[in-house]
Amino acid sequence: MALFDLKDNRLEPAVLGRRATDADRSAVLAAVRRQITEVLRRPLLAIGWDQVVGGDALTALDAAGQVVTIEVIDALDSTALLLAMARATGAARSGRDQLASRYPGGLPAFERDLAAFRGSMPTGVEPGPRLTLLATEIADYVRPALGMIVGSGVELHELRVRSTEDGRALVDVEPLRTGVVDHAPDLNWRTAAPGAQTPETPLPEDATVPTPVVAQPSEPESGPQEDAPAAPSPAGAGNGHRLEAAALGAEPTIPSGQASEEALATIAQTIETPATLVWLRRRRGIDHRATLAADGTITIADGTSFRDPSAAANAAQNTQDIDGWRVWRVGVGGPSLRELLA
Repeated sequence: MALFDLKDNRLEPAVLGRRATDADRSAVLAAVRRQITEVLRRPLLAIGWDQVVGGDALTALDAAGQVVTIEVIDALDSTALLLAMARATGAARSGRDQLASRYPGGLPAFERDLAAFRGSMPTGVEPGPRLTLLATEIADYVRPALGMIVGSGVELHELRVRSTEDGRALVDVEPLRTGVVDHAPDLNWRTAAPGAQTPETPLPEDATVPTPVVAQPSEPESGPQEDAPAAPSPAGAGNGHRLEAAALGAEPTIPSGQASEEALATIAQTIETPATLVWLRRRRGIDHRATLAADGTITIADGTSFRDPSAAANAAQNTQDIDGWRVWRVGVGGPSLRELLA
């Protein structure tokens, strides 16, 4: 709740204390680092902290198993922002072995704590921001540009620190307000005004449309989503809890291994190959393309090949526990690999 001062019969934002001392800012940054999960109110499995210019960077796993970076820094300017984004990109490419090598206690502790963390998380959790920044000072010239990346895998928090006469430090943690236009026009064709011209054939849910540069609305998204509960299985596709599970944070339709390879090879023999596989969720910024060869090999954009759809999806998104059978479709709006199971 906002706090105001009454001055000359007008409400003005209250400003408590005075500009924070360097010692108070340093102490606040250290406390935020120690209590990062409480500050962000977000479950995290911390992998390790690294010292960076002006602060510290944490590599962690979020509730969906996605590798994320959280930086707690004193001042955010254009250079600090670019370096943070570069570090987050590098961390997102970390594999299981790389994460385990950094984890206190090594691989055994990592496997044990990861299993406990996953077991405590609900199924179907969506990935959060890949990069979260918390800073006590933000350069004025950077603020307008920050509005272009909020909601695109980057989250920003401003730590407003004030020192009081009695030696206390007051901290206000607020999502950054950039001043970007809050009431941008809605370009979603689904909400077009009555009488507006629309295509003769409705666009599929997976169709590619320009990604807005404003923050996403907080209301639930309408229409079917790729990680929504599964539709009834097609004839012959089998049944059970795996087919009903969400695409994210769930075990795959067919576990990795020989059964998965054989099923994928069978699908490749029943369709025209090479076929383009598409994983598209426009509102989440996910747009991956891959190629399915006649021998059942999936090659993603970086040239890496897989014989399992879930492994290919995890590598493409730099995350874990994605049901590739659900998310990969043959062409935009085409059937998913799960729907093609014989």
